[in-house]
Amino acid sequence: MSRESLHAALNRLHQELQGSPELDEESRRLLDELTADIGRTREAAGGQAHASRLEAMAVRFESSHPDLAASLRGIADALGRIGL
Repeated sequence: MSRESLHAALNRLHQELQGSPELDEESRRLLDELTADIGRTREAAGGQAHASRLEAMAVRFESSHPDLAASLRGIADALGRIGL
């Protein structure tokens, strides 16, 4: 996955977050913070830490928001494939 594809995946995640009114405020804040962090580090090292956070968030949302969990895992995989 290229950096452009990662950017597109982050945009899809952001759209999913906007369309999930049932997320509690803390979950929404954590996901917004995570996507912002990833966006800032796409050009730098540090992706492994973000991949770990993404996986932890995916586990948290697996039963209540499976599509969101899948998106988070996809982004974590993409970060690994492009070396971030």
